[in-house]
Amino acid sequence: MQTRVHTLRHCRDLGGGSFAIEVDGPIPATLPGQFYMLRTEQRWPVQLPRPFSLYDRAADGSWGSFLIKPVGEGTRALCASRPGEGIVLNGPLGQPFPQDVVDPICVAGGVGLAPFLLLARQAKANGRDLRLLFGGRTREMLSGMEDFAGLVRLHASTDDGSHGFHGRVTALLDDLLQKGVVKAGETVFCCGPDPMMHAVADLCGKRGLRCFLSLETYMACGYGVCNGCTVKVQGPRFKGWPYSRTCMEGPVYDACELVHEHG
Repeated sequence: MQTRVHTLRHCRDLGGGSFAIEVDGPIPATLPGQFYMLRTEQRWPVQLPRPFSLYDRAADGSWGSFLIKPVGEGTRALCASRPGEGIVLNGPLGQPFPQDVVDPICVAGGVGLAPFLLLARQAKANGRDLRLLFGGRTREMLSGMEDFAGLVRLHASTDDGSHGFHGRVTALLDDLLQKGVVKAGETVFCCGPDPMMHAVADLCGKRGLRCFLSLETYMACGYGVCNGCTVKVQGPRFKGWPYSRTCMEGPVYDACELVHEHG
């Protein structure tokens, strides 16, 4: 983990209200699923930085980028920054997706696409094309899809049928299971809105797939000091503790480790 000021190179409009902000390096070697805490060097409008998965990185670490959708004061400030201005990065932080899964099925919704470009480049370097299922409400909301051209076996879905499979990404996953493109016993990596991840984890449990979720839990510090990002957990990894800090033991969890309370 390191904290330093980086220079913004440019802010690329990906459509659908999302942007890729690219900063000068050095960007440390970062595993898919790890994240950074970001804030602007000047005129930061809120008290705390904001967490983002590293989206892309030059092989030599000379630049890196982050996929951001401006929805609040902090994210708007980051996306409104101009080339040459400073962006403060703290990272890499957190636990990545498991490195021993050879051919995962990646399921993304919205800006949950962010962790998978590094993973796609890693797979390509090893002679494989990652399977990526990417869902959005409309074609326009599939922000960043073009960045994966030639890197993955892409299966897209839209709620309104404007591109790819007509339906939610969970229905697309079920369809690919029925067609044998995805098989029981395989492993899913998932990132996106909480309701989508709950639905994917539930489907995986029913259909015999192992599932890892990269949580988008709100984080305040990013390195375990504030205890503001705790989630309820179970399993031997936590040595009897009922809660886990997403920024330390996560953001990636085996779905079976997460305790979902109902009612």
